[in-house]
Amino acid sequence: MGRKGKPVSQLRVLVVDDEPGIRSMCRQVLESLGCAVEEAGDLEGAENALGGGQFGLVILDVRLPDGSGLDLFRETRQKDPDLPFAIITGYASVEDAIDAVKNGALDYITKPFDVRRLEEVVELASWRMPAGLAVGEGATFEFHGLVGASPGMRSVCSLIERAAQCPSTVLIQGESGTGKELAAKAIHQAGPRSKEPFVPVDCSSIPAGLLESELFGHVKGAFTGAATAAAGLFRSAGRGTVFLDEIGELPRQLQAKFLRALQEREVRPVGATRAAPLEARVIVATNRDLRSAMADGEFRRDLFYRLHVIPIYLPPLRLRRQDIIPLAQHFLDQLNAASGRKAKLSRETASLLEKRDWPGNARELKNAIERALALTGGERIDERAFSEPESKPDPLREGDRLEDYERQAIQAALLKADGNRERAAKILNIGVATLFRKLKKYNLK
Repeated sequence: MGRKGKPVSQLRVLVVDDEPGIRSMCRQVLESLGCAVEEAGDLEGAENALGGGQFGLVILDVRLPDGSGLDLFRETRQKDPDLPFAIITGYASVEDAIDAVKNGALDYITKPFDVRRLEEVVELASWRMPAGLAVGEGATFEFHGLVGASPGMRSVCSLIERAAQCPSTVLIQGESGTGKELAAKAIHQAGPRSKEPFVPVDCSSIPAGLLESELFGHVKGAFTGAATAAAGLFRSAGRGTVFLDEIGELPRQLQAKFLRALQEREVRPVGATRAAPLEARVIVATNRDLRSAMADGEFRRDLFYRLHVIPIYLPPLRLRRQDIIPLAQHFLDQLNAASGRKAKLSRETASLLEKRDWPGNARELKNAIERALALTGGERIDERAFSEPESKPDPLREGDRLEDYERQAIQAALLKADGNRERAAKILNIGVATLFRKLKKYNLK
């Protein structure tokens, strides 16, 4: 596309909306970008169009005269899981559109939408076009540390492969444990910066008062205790990659400074009068819904759109069950190599693993494999090694206070995380700093 240097003249787009004005506006924008456009005003017309040819993008309204566009999305995804969909929605149907994104839609656009949003969706769809990953249907593959077999994971790796070749900011979204840092490393390793540093930063684990200095650096004497100058992580990465995990936890007062750094490609250390160049590529990740955070005033709208250049969504493991056994085998191979063992999963065990939902995703699966290997003396891991019940907080009883339940939930998370507070915070879906405050509040160790 001209704005980013990525041509999309080969992208064939189907626009499905019952409002002629919206279809006309989309056609004008899409054709100006070099796309071939077809239109449909209802579900019947959309089904006929989809049955008559291949498309690189479907822009689909939620509400159509003869039914819900989301029904068409779900039916089409079963037949062609790699076809990108962008969902058009009004304010009342935003939650449905978010669910569609979580289940594989490329993105959603709220009415009224501007030209820039449409351009972003088209550009993203152009990146999703096949990139030559030679992976057969159902075959297990590994791509720079990412392992899978499902069409959804194959699509993610195709997008990562393309994103690696450009310097644009990438926003990785997904539940805790889906492998967001692995995806960021894959982007770094697959691109021209692979020999440069990869610097990961967990925004939720650094106290807010220290985060600015950690990221941007400081000059000597900038604050009490600053006996020497520090370059900061942005500059320490050089021409490599800075990965900011849990970007949704970035304090509001730092969001403006971060936005300026991205726009101006320069960072100003704390206490400095001059800025220094920012040469590193920036990749961010979150398990939060940043659009909801924007609506709540917790996240800047301008920063969100600056980060949302190439969004990548990592589906939860329960929506890509084809990846469970390849991942389990991958983790077991790693553990066998480290311990010198030759343990194997029984057929019954593999079936059991594939049926579980794994709310902690790949991280929970890896921990389960490690625990099962430790509990198994022989070389065959059977299903009994995975039958240990999980610790859960006691249910609320009449007269219980909210604080009592919160205390129990924190204790259960710490138990499940073997006392690791960072892992416990992820289980609770809160920041580490928030967990520290609650530990102090309830006098927990």
